[in-house]
Amino acid sequence: MRARRLVSYPLSLAIVVAALIAFTGGWIAWWNYRAGLANIRSLAAGLFDQVARQAATETEAFLLRAPPAAATLAGLAALDGPDVTTEALARRFVAALRANAGFSWVSYSDEAGTFTGALRTAAGTLRVNRSRIVDGKTALEEDDVADDGTWRPARRDPDTGYDPRQRPFYQLAAAARRAVWTPPYVFEGQNVPGITYALPIYRDGRDGRDGRDGRDGRDGQGGALRGVLTIDFDLARLSALARELRFSPNGRVVVLTGDEIALAHPTAPVVTVVAGQPALVPARELADPQLRELLAQRGATELTIDGTPHLARWLPIRIDDRLSWHVLAFAPEADFTTGLRGRVVSSLLISLIAVIVAVAVAWVLARRVSKPLVRIASEMAKVGEFRIEDDRAPPPSMFREIERMNVALVRMKSGLRSFERYVPRDLVRAVVASGQPAELAGDTRELTVYFSDLAGFTSLAESRTPDELVKLLGEYFDGMSQIIASEQGTLDKYLGDGIMAFWGAPLPLPAHAERACVAALRCHRRVRELAVRGVSLSTRIGIATGDVLVGNIGSTERLNYTVMGDTANLASRLEGLNKQYGTQLMIAESTFEQARGAIVARPLDVVAVKGKVRGVRVYELLALASERDAEAEAVAADATAALDAYLARRFDEAVAAWDRVLARRPGDRAATVLRDRAAALAATPPGPDWTGVTVATEK
Repeated sequence: MRARRLVSYPLSLAIVVAALIAFTGGWIAWWNYRAGLANIRSLAAGLFDQVARQAATETEAFLLRAPPAAATLAGLAALDGPDVTTEALARRFVAALRANAGFSWVSYSDEAGTFTGALRTAAGTLRVNRSRIVDGKTALEEDDVADDGTWRPARRDPDTGYDPRQRPFYQLAAAARRAVWTPPYVFEGQNVPGITYALPIYRDGRDGRDGRDGRDGRDGQGGALRGVLTIDFDLARLSALARELRFSPNGRVVVLTGDEIALAHPTAPVVTVVAGQPALVPARELADPQLRELLAQRGATELTIDGTPHLARWLPIRIDDRLSWHVLAFAPEADFTTGLRGRVVSSLLISLIAVIVAVAVAWVLARRVSKPLVRIASEMAKVGEFRIEDDRAPPPSMFREIERMNVALVRMKSGLRSFERYVPRDLVRAVVASGQPAELAGDTRELTVYFSDLAGFTSLAESRTPDELVKLLGEYFDGMSQIIASEQGTLDKYLGDGIMAFWGAPLPLPAHAERACVAALRCHRRVRELAVRGVSLSTRIGIATGDVLVGNIGSTERLNYTVMGDTANLASRLEGLNKQYGTQLMIAESTFEQARGAIVARPLDVVAVKGKVRGVRVYELLALASERDAEAEAVAADATAALDAYLARRFDEAVAAWDRVLARRPGDRAATVLRDRAAALAATPPGPDWTGVTVATEK
């Protein structure tokens, strides 16, 4: 066969060409992006200035309607004199509201506490509000104003407790003796931000506007205060304006007071409740993390927020020398660079065409290299877990280095398959999975240990040829080993015709006692199946649970992962003790206690196994609790009552209980032995030092 010509793997490094092309195209695109970004920032700055200026201009225009309107109303009040009726004032105020859509309230409060006002309700209708203080009580009359100017009673209250002279707008205007703006506040009952323009009016006809009082109304001179005229503004309109000025997908316009109280925000509410009362929200407490970061870097026009570049502009709003607000416009830089990035992507397409050709060639080479490498890595992972059943030859590779790896992998798996015949495969897999190094080491752990032995194996060996015997044992061991492995047990070793196994190591297993009992019952039934096929076999099993030394035992040259200790010795003794009681599945009390919810077992005796003085209660495993075996449950209950009575020296009662067991299981050797022993003790009671422990003299 002609030898194939292999190509060296380094030739596939031609993919570097594609990388160089991609790098060059990317560098060109980056250079264009940086130049375009500088231009966009310049244009965005102009847009921000325009938006902020528009917001400031509209806000100023919105509020500066108050002074001339208040002056007009004050002039009319001076012409009317003090005898004008509250109804006439109210109708004049209604006309002012209709002429100025931005006004929320127009009112007049005199020095006697009489209040006359007109308001715009949340529904957009108009209402007049008149109250006067008589004998310390404030009587209120409210009327809705129809489109035709007629009034309809809306509310009457004999005492509201309201005194306009105690309100901040009245006291500020009276103290300043000039027109004043109140600090922003929340309109009562409407939960919207608002502000009030208050103009004091004097008895000699002068008002408190600068220049209208010939003697400077702020110096404390002039006539007595007649009342205060107010115009209220609902500042929720500013939030509507902020929403209208949406200059980019994520851009925002915010209006703030000088002390950073939020007056307008396009999305976040600016009114909250503090101690049961509505209040304006400080800007730093709004649900807007970008705004908080901007306030922390107040005045910055370019900044990074949460890793995202932002652009911002600040613009002051001056209503008068005491009222100064700010408009803040900001947006992520990406809102303006999206188009630029699109153009950069387009420019990259030119480079991409060249890259595609190189990448296509590189892809073909990479696939020819990566696929066999991935397969080899997968096979090596299986070898690392001692899973070497697959003996198929890997597909050939065109690369010399990969072909050598394939040959080496095949030889390694072949050698390991020969080696696994001499070690328990499942044990090696479990040790590898546990991550324990193969060195002399061990620790104490609670496990369940299992010993089994074929009964009558010597006679069986004499009746069969060596080949037949080996085949029979192979079938027996295969069946037992598969059951132990399926129940998560670790097969330690074969002891002639016996098996040693344990549960709970090297990998932890919470229900190790239960799993061992299930395995024992399944093994017992598998042996019965062999007997049905003409093979006369019987197995004895002993199981015990407790602390043992588990780990790598042996020499530095050869290790055996096994268990040692009293629990292992007890399991071995219980396996042999089956012969004395005519049983096949004997478990220690420690195993029964841990698995009792899942199994049915009858107590046999309290036995001190050979080499021990202290006795332990031993049980015969009968069935699984899930099988609902009524006979097994009845036998277990009678045997429990019998042994309890026996240990309590109620021998006659014990005899009766074991008789019930024999009635269910005629000829049962264990029940017969124990009943006869109890009958003898009933006839000749033991001395006071009798403990009921049976000392086993054989292994």
